[in-house]
Amino acid sequence: MIKVLSGYGGPGGSTVALDSLVTLLKSKGLNVSLYLDDSRKVWTGVKNDRKPIKQCNFSSSGKDTIIYHFLPVTSRPPCKKLILCSHETRVFPIKDAKLKYDEVVYVSNFQKDWQGVPGTVIPNVIRKYKPSSNKSKCAGIIGSVDGNKRIPMSVERALADGHTDVRLYGNISDPTCWFGEVVPLLGEKVSYRGIADDMQAVYDSLTDVYHSPELETFNLIKAECKYAEVNYHGNEGNDTQAEYWDNDRIYEAWKNLIST
Repeated sequence: MIKVLSGYGGPGGSTVALDSLVTLLKSKGLNVSLYLDDSRKVWTGVKNDRKPIKQCNFSSSGKDTIIYHFLPVTSRPPCKKLILCSHETRVFPIKDAKLKYDEVVYVSNFQKDWQGVPGTVIPNVIRKYKPSSNKSKCAGIIGSVDGNKRIPMSVERALADGHTDVRLYGNISDPTCWFGEVVPLLGEKVSYRGIADDMQAVYDSLTDVYHSPELETFNLIKAECKYAEVNYHGNEGNDTQAEYWDNDRIYEAWKNLIST
């Protein structure tokens, strides 16, 4: 069995990416279970069945493959292979963390270079949202509300382009940023729409997405906009130029890593 564990189960790119990876592996006939941190409210945007991470029991036979994310695994559990799946930079540096693993998987070469630890780059699975027509001009800003996302910059750019309906979607992960930087922007032209469980409905309503993160490991939003045929407005100079692979190539890379 393959067990995928994450120390975070809330809304965000890493949760979407792990959930999509589990979907892909299951579609290829692999036996996969997803375990998420349930100390907070678990996001309903997760498509797969998941269990609280505290319920994860490791087989005494040691034949499971463990893929873990955002967890301080400093002692090796009994398993056939232990893979650290890294999606972060500053919020989860691994170079000096004394973590246990057999392999590290990164989502981009930029992230691998930033972390400074050898590993394998396998890009995230992309959820391919369908395009929608007959939409009124509307701008979206998608992502967690924190300083790294630089939401005021995105709002300013959207308004400068003439948008009069700017909608913010995302988890409020930094209350200081929310109250100090975002709340003052809300008004007739700018609204907060909360955490979206159905991203297809979100992209159905948007003509443009503005995205201005300071540091990004993998740009899921850019790829999602491509398939949804929504105009993507990134911030020049901070695009990681991550590669986007088709599902078969992603699966083959994971299969090779798991089986060796």
